[in-house]
Amino acid sequence: MKNLPRFALSRLATIFALTVLAHQLFCPGTARANPFAIRGPGVRAADFRITVFATNLYFPLGMVQLADGSLLVAVSQGASFWNSTGQIIRLTDTNHDGVADGPGAILYSGLPGGQTSLRMSGNLLFVTGQGAGRPISILRAGAAPDSPLTFVGAIKVNYPSGGWEHPHSALNLRPTPGRAGSCDLFFQMGSDQNFAKTTRTTTISSAQIAGASGTLEGESIYMLTLTDNVTNVVASNLTRIAKGLRNPAGFTFQPRTLDLYFEDNGIDGLTDPNEPFSVDELNMIPANQIGNGSVPDFGFPTNYTAYRTGTVVGGGGIQPLVTFQPLPDPFTGSESEGPNDLTFAPPGFPDALNSCIFIGFHGKFSQGGIPNEENPLVYVDLNTMSYFQFIGNDEPNIGHLDGLLSTADSLFLADLTSTGDTFSGGNAGVIYQIKSLVTRLVFQMRDNALELSWPSGVLQQAYSLAGPWADLPAATSPYLAVFDPTHPQTFYRTRN
Repeated sequence: MKNLPRFALSRLATIFALTVLAHQLFCPGTARANPFAIRGPGVRAADFRITVFATNLYFPLGMVQLADGSLLVAVSQGASFWNSTGQIIRLTDTNHDGVADGPGAILYSGLPGGQTSLRMSGNLLFVTGQGAGRPISILRAGAAPDSPLTFVGAIKVNYPSGGWEHPHSALNLRPTPGRAGSCDLFFQMGSDQNFAKTTRTTTISSAQIAGASGTLEGESIYMLTLTDNVTNVVASNLTRIAKGLRNPAGFTFQPRTLDLYFEDNGIDGLTDPNEPFSVDELNMIPANQIGNGSVPDFGFPTNYTAYRTGTVVGGGGIQPLVTFQPLPDPFTGSESEGPNDLTFAPPGFPDALNSCIFIGFHGKFSQGGIPNEENPLVYVDLNTMSYFQFIGNDEPNIGHLDGLLSTADSLFLADLTSTGDTFSGGNAGVIYQIKSLVTRLVFQMRDNALELSWPSGVLQQAYSLAGPWADLPAATSPYLAVFDPTHPQTFYRTRN
């Protein structure tokens, strides 16, 4: 301390930072009932606020958060997921109570139905459905969060006749290394069959996106670079980055390293489709191996881990990080089947839950509630490669937690349809918000100023510990506290 400049010492004496844990309720003195239970080692229900963020949605799945905190959601308007019209709606929560202000405003309509993924890079949104007739559409955001979206172009995936068992359905994006204004789009082309080598190919083409062309092999993950020139978007560098995968239907990037983590769906039962032949998996490709000329092989169809017994068949290919067997006993335990989406945990979650991966499992194809005993939300600890069901598969009101969005302090979950029925379950989609109530405010001296940092919540200021406390809504972390000589003491805290 004796080496600090005199001004910094004065500031330390007059500015005091403290951390406050704030629990918000629906109304004074009344706590709301949680829509489902959370559980697992190190999990404390009191650390979270769980709310039904939006209801009566038509098959919500892809979600992104805009800079103002509102959500864009891909929905499929219709009684059937498979016979519907795709839309992008915007949901707001202006009073931050965990409940959307209304049914949402439509920012774009006219997409094919059966929308399965929505991602955003810069001003561009990428949205796709599953399979033939559902291209990867590119939309442009407007000047304001509530501005209508405009159509830029569509990348068609052209399939051969006769069907394709595991077509494209998942997207993710990363900034293109070393190329400002460009992003890399990742998508899958799964296997043609349940349990056989894929020999056919597909192609991509576009009437609006120059360079979006090429041939795709099955059992693969592909990367395509998109460059936004404002007046148009061009594509380049179609690259196969992985092979030997049955259906890698979800991707996420480690926020710091940009390593690519993805799931792979196991082989369906050869006699009973609901009794898997092989396990679902979690896999990873290090960032420095993405698109470097090598194409890592994950072994499908001749290499896999048998369901329940754990027998490794073949032993070739890159072995998974995690295999998902029933818990705690593979023969009698609770099942987790059909991973659809995954995300790294919100950094504002409690320490035991803020560094690894959440995975949503679809479970049985068109069932929900208790009959769907395969649809939990799982947390994977990448330090131990162990996992547990954060939300169990025994929740009576949950169908398919197929869409996940991680923000600074919240995990949003999109239940495709709470009835579980994708053929007639329209208007039964739900979005939940799991918000951390653990706030942390830390401070340090930086360039003779007091710098405050916090992972989530709103910074507040007062000139007395007793208050009144005032929000500083424009303050973002890190924040340089300004010394006000008219007030001998200034206090800071965060609230949710």
